[in-house]
Amino acid sequence: MVQGERSHIAIIGAGIVGLAFAVALNALDKEHKFAIDLYEATSELVEIGAGINVWPLTLSILKEIGLYETLIPFFDHYPDLERRIVCGLRKGDEKNGFHVYDVMNEGGGLRIHRADFQRGLVQHLPLSESNKVHINTPCTFHLNHCLIDYTRDGSEDGRIKLHFDGKPSKECDVVIGADGIHSTVRQLFLSRLPNPKRYEKYHKPVWSGLVAYRGLVSREDLEETYPGHRALTHPGLIYTGKTRYVTMYPVSGGKFINVVAVTRDTSNNTGVWEGPWKVEVTQEELFHTYQGFDEEVMALIHCIKRPTKWALHALDHLDIYSKQQVFLMGDAAHAMLPHLGAGATVGIEDAYILASMLTHQSTSRPLDLEKIKLISTIYNMVLVPHATHMSKLTIETGDLLDLTAPGFDLERYKLGDKIPMETLVNTFRQVERNWTWSSSDPKEDRRKVENLLESWNGPT
Repeated sequence: MVQGERSHIAIIGAGIVGLAFAVALNALDKEHKFAIDLYEATSELVEIGAGINVWPLTLSILKEIGLYETLIPFFDHYPDLERRIVCGLRKGDEKNGFHVYDVMNEGGGLRIHRADFQRGLVQHLPLSESNKVHINTPCTFHLNHCLIDYTRDGSEDGRIKLHFDGKPSKECDVVIGADGIHSTVRQLFLSRLPNPKRYEKYHKPVWSGLVAYRGLVSREDLEETYPGHRALTHPGLIYTGKTRYVTMYPVSGGKFINVVAVTRDTSNNTGVWEGPWKVEVTQEELFHTYQGFDEEVMALIHCIKRPTKWALHALDHLDIYSKQQVFLMGDAAHAMLPHLGAGATVGIEDAYILASMLTHQSTSRPLDLEKIKLISTIYNMVLVPHATHMSKLTIETGDLLDLTAPGFDLERYKLGDKIPMETLVNTFRQVERNWTWSSSDPKEDRRKVENLLESWNGPT
């Protein structure tokens, strides 16, 4: 590569995390070191799912990369760091459920519809026709580009050739695998590691034994069905029960209420989910699954006319996300369960940390291979343990919410049983402790990786 040329970065996948990386790189690339090609397999951008949680940690990153003002109108309240309720926890598997505990932290949680969040990110892409952002890192967006392979061309600069289904091949200097839980980049990346057989079990996601029923409830429908329902005024509620729970929170500025009902599928003990991950189900199935729950839960279900059922999958915990010029981020690296609302935030952290390292003052234009190797080493060192910890914390929180966690004297109870208040409070205090990460400072990890870049003298 000619001295002074921009390094070309290929982002595979234009979901939340891929878009966030493109926006972050443009925001931080003050020395104009990079150009981006963003590849999406589909013919148009469609976000799966309804709600997404934006925590104080996430918001800090979004402020730094310029999205703050764009997203404010879509949040359920104006962002601040006042101590707020994250969610109210209720014992829900009884007809007359009751309040147990309020999980709180600094700033609470901001809820936003995924489509609104995605539109905000797209508005901040550094595309040539954009009049919304200053372009430091020009981005070209390619729809209908389904990656099937990548190869190295053998040249001195170590460029990578991307091969697409039915499209011409393209070259780049760095590949970002942000292509989700079914990541093609992950499977190719793992198959090329020195001991590929060891990583075969990480190629495909694993079913958790859980399913989630999802639906959006309009505020008007709920007001008509159940006047005074606490979901109409509450920032977030979780109705807990043995082996299942229901969580809800407002999205789209309070116009809708996102409902996610998680339950253990005891009918399938094979550990493998057969069939499609997402199916439409009848309202009767959802009523049956939560039979005996609080009447407030029944009212929410009544308002979900076309519920969907999702088989919840996650990835086993990988011990490597990057090697040389290939980086995995978001669900492609560490797809996790939804109990903490942490998956998107951890992926956005990946994007922010990698963008910070690539644009650091010590990197050259163009990037040299030794610097890329060093960035890859630090990326693994810092982000692998962090994401693994978050994934394990998420699993633990799910066990607490469906009252199956060991160590809290919950084993003796079954669905619908009365559980002593002291036992419930002790359980839910641990849930609150598990949420303290959400108001931490992402700049601490940024400072950590930048210090490592400046002082590194170990192997790469």
